[in-house]
Amino acid sequence: MMKYTDEQIREIILTEYYQRSKGISTNPETHMYNFPELKQINNQDIFQNAKYLIDVNLVRGGIDEEEEHSFPWITRLTLTGIKFVEEKYQIKNNKQSSSTNFK
Repeated sequence: MMKYTDEQIREIILTEYYQRSKGISTNPETHMYNFPELKQINNQDIFQNAKYLIDVNLVRGGIDEEEEHSFPWITRLTLTGIKFVEEKYQIKNNKQSSSTNFK
């Protein structure tokens, strides 16, 4: 398993959903556990970071619980999340091209 910091995991999740909101994602239907950058990350680390992003209102989503398992899901960035991504990663509003590098 690879070990990323919480900030790195959150950046991967946020930038993917930002790209989806702009229609420029290369993985528009992929669940966050299967994002190429997160494939080798511990699922509990992904869960905790997705939950954090939901709790601080950067993404719209929730946690589904089945018996002993919990699964986070995210549908989109909130307006606060979009603004956060654009400011943090210095992205110009609505002027992105598909060649943008978010890293």
